[in-house]
Amino acid sequence: MNDQAGLFWVAVAAGLLFSALAFHPFLTYPLSLRLLTKRRGLVRPAIDAAASPSVAICMCAYNEQKVIVAKMISLLEMAEAYGNATIHVYADCPSDRTAELLRPFADRVDLVISEVRTGKTYGMNLLVSRSQSEILLFTDANVEHGPDVLPLLVAPLNDPEIGCASARLIYRNKDESATAAAGAAYWEWEESIKRIESESIGLVGVDGAMFAIRRSLHRPPPPHLIDDLYLSLSVMIQNRKVVSVPEALVYERSAVTSDEERIRKRRIACQAVNVHRALWSQLRRMRLPALYGYLSHRLLKWMTPLLLLAAAVCFALAAIIGVGFALVAGVFVAALAVLALGILLKIPPALTLVSVFESLFGVAAGIFDSVIAGKTYTVWDPANSVRATDRAGAPA
Repeated sequence: MNDQAGLFWVAVAAGLLFSALAFHPFLTYPLSLRLLTKRRGLVRPAIDAAASPSVAICMCAYNEQKVIVAKMISLLEMAEAYGNATIHVYADCPSDRTAELLRPFADRVDLVISEVRTGKTYGMNLLVSRSQSEILLFTDANVEHGPDVLPLLVAPLNDPEIGCASARLIYRNKDESATAAAGAAYWEWEESIKRIESESIGLVGVDGAMFAIRRSLHRPPPPHLIDDLYLSLSVMIQNRKVVSVPEALVYERSAVTSDEERIRKRRIACQAVNVHRALWSQLRRMRLPALYGYLSHRLLKWMTPLLLLAAAVCFALAAIIGVGFALVAGVFVAALAVLALGILLKIPPALTLVSVFESLFGVAAGIFDSVIAGKTYTVWDPANSVRATDRAGAPA
């Protein structure tokens, strides 16, 4: 009996530890930044229009025929509003009409249409090499934005301590499905954490929606690694700060189906772990606040599904010791039956739970892809549901 009691408490303690580690990136980490780090307000220096630094706007596109024309018009408006900016576009051997739709813009942008697929990172590196500007701005083809976003992202770079500035991404289709709603809710929480980071230790990595970086800090990523995370972490390694600019709003569509979200999470997790493996020898030598942020908000977050699984196993073991296998198995089967009924009746909480499970499974699969299978996702096909045929809800 004493042995069983000891095992029970060991299982409970291990379950609590794994749970604490799983939730740390989302709860205790941002709280710790509030409590332990001296907050520094967001830098919003004014720009002298007569002395605006030159900007090269770089974008890669694959099969983007649904959005590419509207995106090019937005880029031209943004460059014109800013003044001292050039536009560079790489078409990664698209199999739809993307190249055809891009050619009419060739007289106003630096356009490269590849005859073979090489991937986004190769294309971005090529565009950077074809430009001369002081600031590099990277964006994705499916991202919507107004013409005034560029000066907002350039302004923080007037501070020599800041090397990279990221726009705030909003998913605009959260009402389309339970998967889209879950994705939008998760991202809103992520943006709130990023704002706390920006006001304290600086962002720990950026997404590829839209961000600006000093050319002097640009280190070309290997073509098999995702460029946005690699570049922003490289800025941190060089002891420069990465900040969020919440006024610089950009918009995307979230994946609508759980299958698409699982595939997307799998790719992102694999790419993230690959970047970690490539840069860890340098990341571990960062200053302590930056290293703490990286371990908390990046490395532990990627491990979330494995930590939750470990916690579930520990709590299940404790429950079996405490009340017996039959009761635990019965509760588990009943819970599955309730979930299945909820899915059958399309009850929103049940559908949301399935979306969360699929996302977590995708992340776990992505870790396997990187560590065991050696995948890179150098090239991939974009999800259909995140490419809309219209721009309803886009900024004016």
